[in-house]
Amino acid sequence: MYNILISFAVGLALTFGIGAFFGGWWYGLLPGVLGLVATYVILARRTMKQVQAIVSRAQNDLQGQNIDRGVEVLKEAYPLGKWQFFVEAQVDAQIGTVLYMAQRFSEAEPFLKRSFKKNWVSRAMLGTLYYKQKKHDKMKKVFEEAVAANKKESLLWNLYAYCMWKSGKRDEAIDVLNRAIDKIGDEKRTKKNLKALKNKRKMKMRAWNMAWYQFHLDRPPAQRQQMRFQRR
Repeated sequence: MYNILISFAVGLALTFGIGAFFGGWWYGLLPGVLGLVATYVILARRTMKQVQAIVSRAQNDLQGQNIDRGVEVLKEAYPLGKWQFFVEAQVDAQIGTVLYMAQRFSEAEPFLKRSFKKNWVSRAMLGTLYYKQKKHDKMKKVFEEAVAANKKESLLWNLYAYCMWKSGKRDEAIDVLNRAIDKIGDEKRTKKNLKALKNKRKMKMRAWNMAWYQFHLDRPPAQRQQMRFQRR
C-alpha cells in the first residue's frame, strides 16, 4: 500500500516539477510516469526481499520440525502487508500449507481461506478440506477459482477431478478433465485419468509422487509399507 502511495508521490512531483521548469505540466508527464514505475519496482523488490528473509528464517525452524516456532516467524511478515499488495495473502498461504501438511487441518483452514488465489497449492488444500468435510458446493467453488487462476497446473486439475469422482460425481469429474486437456494440452497423466473415468475405472494419482501425497488423500509408499509390517 505504502509503496504505491510513495510511487505516486514521486510521479506527481516529477510531473509538476519538470512541467513547471519547462512551462507546462505535460512536459513532465512521461518522466513522471517513468519515475512512478521505477520507484514502485524498487520499493516492491525491497519489500519482497524482506519477506523472503523472514521465510528463510522460518524454514530453519520448519525443517527442524518446530512447526509452531516456524509459524510465528512467518507471522512477522504481516506488517509488510502495509507496504505491498498481497503480502498478507501470501503469508497466509505459507502458514496454511505448513499446518495442512502437518495434518493440523482445523488450524490450517482459516489461513487457507485467506490465501493468495494464485498460490494453487494452498487453494487446492482448501478445496480438499471441503471435500473431506463433504461441503461439495464450497469445494467446487474453490477449485473453480483455483483452476481459473492457474490454468496450466495438471495436478490441480486432476485433484479437482479426483475430489469430484470420490464425491460420486464421475460425469462432472470427466468434464473437469476435458477442460483440463483444453488448457494444458497433451499431458499423459491427465489423458490416462480421463480415459479411466470414461471406462469406469479408478483414477491414478501416484504419478505425481510427493506433490500428490502432500494433500493427505493417500499414504506415501514408506507409510504403506510400515502399516503392512505393523499388521503382520
